[in-house]
Amino acid sequence: MTIGETLRTYPFEPFHGDLPDELLRMVWAEPVSRVELPGGRPAWLVVGYDEVCTVLADARFTRHGDPYPTGAPDTGGGCPVRELSMNGPAHTSLRRLAARAFTARRVEAYRPRVQQITDELLDEMVAGGSPADLIAGLVAPLPVRVICEVLGVPLADRDRFAEWTAAILAIAGQDSPEAVQAVAELRAYLAGRLAAKREHPGDDLFSAWLAAQAEDELSDEEIVGLAVGVLIGGREINSTSAGLRALFLHPEQLDRLRADPGLLPAAVDEILRWTSVSPMFLPQTAVADVELAGHLIRAGDTVMAVPWAANRHPDVFPDPGAFDIGRPQNPHLAFGHGPHFCLGAALGRLQIEVAIGTLLRRFPALRPAVPLDELPWRQERINCGIAEFPVAW
Repeated sequence: MTIGETLRTYPFEPFHGDLPDELLRMVWAEPVSRVELPGGRPAWLVVGYDEVCTVLADARFTRHGDPYPTGAPDTGGGCPVRELSMNGPAHTSLRRLAARAFTARRVEAYRPRVQQITDELLDEMVAGGSPADLIAGLVAPLPVRVICEVLGVPLADRDRFAEWTAAILAIAGQDSPEAVQAVAELRAYLAGRLAAKREHPGDDLFSAWLAAQAEDELSDEEIVGLAVGVLIGGREINSTSAGLRALFLHPEQLDRLRADPGLLPAAVDEILRWTSVSPMFLPQTAVADVELAGHLIRAGDTVMAVPWAANRHPDVFPDPGAFDIGRPQNPHLAFGHGPHFCLGAALGRLQIEVAIGTLLRRFPALRPAVPLDELPWRQERINCGIAEFPVAW
């Protein structure tokens, strides 16, 4: 930031489920601009589709050392521990090993268990009577239970995970001592779980990654780093509640989906494209000078690309403001783009599909119990999400 430069604060307004019209206009009219992020950090705001793809995929932008910190030390030989936030060969080799635990066959094998957990949670919600809070009853506990089973950590520790995640993902405290401490405590906890799984392996990610140690150079520190990313990234799936809100806002699309459940996979993609769970995304750092949309971004500058905004670009998505569960082409960026495409995307998509499909099947008269514009949204997190969602049936 040059001397005397006054930057607009971002987000431009409190988030209540929809990106402001001004930001959506910038997607095509001003795809790259300067803003001030919460906490006072100047940054380049990137919202154009092509520009967001560049920031997410180009090795000249890195997340290494930024808001998904793993805090991993160097290995004993002086070799740096590989992390998924890195770029280049280190990232490629680690991702190749990590992806073995996220094959299509393995993820699809989780479907019956995800369905069972969903049914159990909805049984409990029904027992409590209508209306009920969908967030407390299904949206919050489902991904926690799933990710704990997938990773192989006790569900009883979910409150500790919630505290650590809240500190790590707080908008105002990404570099705070609290976030650093939370990462250290989470890593120590997961290191203990890794040791337990080495003695008693099971059918979980920790055990799968440990099995890879016999033939690949995958260190304990790297496995713990992978587990940190999986636990933080998979603990919340707010697209389920945002998707249900979108369907309620578009009753003709809701009726269409009820009439043809086969549209559910396409509907999930449209939910991921059309909805926003936050105006924020993970800031990155330029490691070299880059020209983007006519602007010179210098090495060391902070850059925040916002995929949810790019998902409304009219050159990529005809009539981008329309919510169409039958949209034929949908190259949305909700799970990222390029080498850092979300490792757990298939598992996240599976949970949204099962949750929404089961809700619509079991509750033909499901409806919001309060006006949708009165739903409270969390403002303190990178991933905002609806705080409470009363529904009746």
